Amino acid sequence: MKNTPRLMPLGLAVITSALAMVPINGWAIANWARKYNVDCATCHSPAVPRLNEFGHQFRKMGYRMDTEIQAGKPEAYKEIGNFLSVRFRTGYAAERFSDLQTAGSGFNSFRTRNGFRAPDVTVFYSGALTKNLSLFTEIEVADVDETELQVFGEWFSGNPDHYFTARIGQMHTLSRIGWAGFDRPTGITTPDALAAAKLTTSPVSFSVGADQRGVDLAYSFTPESRAIVGVYNGVNQQGSGIAGNGAGFGDNDNAKDVLVAFEQMLGESGFTLFGYYGTWDQAAGTVVNGVPLPDNNKFTEFNFLRAGATASWVFNLFDPKTVGSSELQAGYMFAKDFYPKSYPVGPTFNGKDRNGQAFWIGVEQRLPHSSAVFYRYDHVSRSNEASGGERQRHALGAVYTYEQYLRLSLEGFCYDQNSDSFGGLLQAMFNY
Repeated sequence: MKNTPRLMPLGLAVITSALAMVPINGWAIANWARKYNVDCATCHSPAVPRLNEFGHQFRKMGYRMDTEIQAGKPEAYKEIGNFLSVRFRTGYAAERFSDLQTAGSGFNSFRTRNGFRAPDVTVFYSGALTKNLSLFTEIEVADVDETELQVFGEWFSGNPDHYFTARIGQMHTLSRIGWAGFDRPTGITTPDALAAAKLTTSPVSFSVGADQRGVDLAYSFTPESRAIVGVYNGVNQQGSGIAGNGAGFGDNDNAKDVLVAFEQMLGESGFTLFGYYGTWDQAAGTVVNGVPLPDNNKFTEFNFLRAGATASWVFNLFDPKTVGSSELQAGYMFAKDFYPKSYPVGPTFNGKDRNGQAFWIGVEQRLPHSSAVFYRYDHVSRSNEASGGERQRHALGAVYTYEQYLRLSLEGFCYDQNSDSFGGLLQAMFNY
């Protein structure tokens, strides 16, 4: 496992050569492309679903072109296909572990696992409704009993040079709709700093990338500079911000979580500063050091902090007309979890908080015709952990867009942790 990084340059060369020999037939098409009669590459680079500078500006303005804002109204409704689109994903995954994995609920012990991934279908209906109002709806069905919903209304006020927006509903907070690391990844997987629910050794289960219910406000001082403040319900005991019926709350307490961020675009490059403070409740009755937790916030209520920064630099290492631009991307996340005042700690417990940190560094070479090759290194370090506190991951992959509707992605990975493993993911994404 320690020699894996030496294989990366050779792997990049092989993938680049293979992509160069694949026939080229165009880009994917979805409702925005139909509505404005443009290629998907107008808003996406290097491939769907990641956005380029133009596409991110379009999203920030509530799915409007600047010409629509200046005209004082969106494009006239013509047909449902201008608002409706469908995405279908499926694939195959394989992983080999260095140690035998013990049996669990629903499976026997194994060292190697592989198989076709559960497919999912997503329906989008979204767009600008009036001069000020927009609606975004996303319904994803991954299994007969697994459906995820994103739906929010958005208010826009201003002009393309400086404007205010407000979103309310169930939605991505900043991850996957931000910039310079907070947008969707070029490949299949998201960096651990944004996706992992356990950045410390405390019981807190929280991922920066978790969808939530709430409201956020954003002000763009210029087309490139934006400040964001969000207030959300937070996540439940399992780390979900969208689970639960009843009163419709996503978590099990009345406290609200707060997000603050600043985003600076520098052409196709830029950076984002991020902070998040929240509350998480451990289940009453959980036995900790032989003591069942009473149903009292002094025993169950944790507070936590996540703070960090991401940055991206897009430059021309080769001739952009024949090859494409290059990118360096990096991100850092600091995590701190604060224990309840009366938590029944053990004799070896050191302090009333747990720290952790994570970072990633990535390099990407974009190729003609909505294709790219990339490498990313993820690192997670959790303090106060006797063993296994360091986790490293290497990811090497490529994406390629075939004809108008299909994106193919290949990603190999190598984990260095308690039980080392390596494997690969293959994904086919259809967009229409």
